[in-house]
Amino acid sequence: MSEQSYGIGLDNAWAGEQQRLAGAEEIFDPATLRHLDSIGIAPGMRCLEIGGGAGSVARFMAERVGPTGWVLVTDLDIRLLEECAGPNVEVRVHDICSDPLETGFDVIHARLVLEHLPERLAVLEKLVAALRPGGRLLIEDIDFTAIRHLPSTRQFGVPARIPRIWKRMIRATEVLAAASGADFFEFARNLPTHLVDAGLDDVGAEACTRLIPGGSTMSEFTTLSFREAGPALVSTGLVSQRDLDWALATCEEPGSMVMVTPVVSAWGRRPA
Repeated sequence: MSEQSYGIGLDNAWAGEQQRLAGAEEIFDPATLRHLDSIGIAPGMRCLEIGGGAGSVARFMAERVGPTGWVLVTDLDIRLLEECAGPNVEVRVHDICSDPLETGFDVIHARLVLEHLPERLAVLEKLVAALRPGGRLLIEDIDFTAIRHLPSTRQFGVPARIPRIWKRMIRATEVLAAASGADFFEFARNLPTHLVDAGLDDVGAEACTRLIPGGSTMSEFTTLSFREAGPALVSTGLVSQRDLDWALATCEEPGSMVMVTPVVSAWGRRPA
């Protein structure tokens, strides 16, 4: 998802964005694909992927629906999605907040998208309306309050300093989110209630977090996200550039560990 238009400072045009999204896919795809398999994507289905990022979920959907199905994958900026286009995959520039959306989808998925949108509840209703009767919706967003850095015991003196810096970084993120209308702190944990309120049945949910080794592809999602948003974080006055660089450098070193922010996955069915 290209979040620049929503004031968070993340943009598909940024030089490191493809690398950042590769880290996100390695972290989050296992749970996402497991939930989609549980929901059930069969040949011939019509699927919608909102905020497709680098396209891993759209490619998974395309394999499941086969040549008789159809996958629509959208984003504000599709430069990283163009290679996904094919006989059963349409890639479309689309703003889910303002652009019209066709209906009749069997499965709709959005990951780390709605949390950025001030209109998130209205968008949720729009997605429910786009489902066919009996269609399934899977929404996944992060609970930022639970991120934890676990420094290696080899890093002498780090444990006392790192938690203070991370708390300031999270606080700065919360300030920026509030100013832009995003919500990384309450929306995800309340997703099951939101799905019920939107009229879905058979609602279920699961939270998943993973241990991210320092210096790995997965760690690049966290470090590149904070580096890209660095100027905005520093502008809050809650964290300095020096502290930001130092904290992220520790996450890039082998031996460092981060329990990444949990992703809350919630799903439901439109009544038949």
